[in-house]
Amino acid sequence: MTTRRTPLHLALLTAAAIAAAWLTFVPQLAHGQHTGGTGTVSIQNETERQLFWSLICTCGCPRETLGTCPCDIAHQRRTALRELLAEGKTVEQVQDIYVSQYGSKSLAVPRNQGASRALWAVPVVSIVGGAGLVFFVLRRWQRRGLAAARAGAKGPIKNEKRDAYDDRLDQELKDLDDE
Repeated sequence: MTTRRTPLHLALLTAAAIAAAWLTFVPQLAHGQHTGGTGTVSIQNETERQLFWSLICTCGCPRETLGTCPCDIAHQRRTALRELLAEGKTVEQVQDIYVSQYGSKSLAVPRNQGASRALWAVPVVSIVGGAGLVFFVLRRWQRRGLAAARAGAKGPIKNEKRDAYDDRLDQELKDLDDE
């Protein structure tokens, strides 16, 4: 049994075939994909090593530093940074220029100044607070266990406030055990 194709089906199939052919024969570069580059990074001295490893390549690579990213954009940026170093600028000055062009996300390690200190302080405060909470809970459990051991109870601590209902319930349970 054959199925009959409607004009809409035929139009969709034709459009899909054309799109597949277009993508096959005219491929485009993916986001973050770059052509060229030597595949190696040339670092000539310790100053360049310190600078390139402290800055992120913002070409779309997965957060690689300029010291490891082999793309053309990173190569161009390393060349521009070498020129700034040749002009006599310090590593910190060159970092400031790079950050002013590409934003603070271009630093491999955030600076410990201004509002960026919160990036350093929040994890430390969280770890200390979590450790304090764990210590408090463990001490509380330990005190409950000691109080239960002193009272001679194997289960939960008995409540001192008993009423006639509790007494009657205990008596009926005892009577059931005796039967």
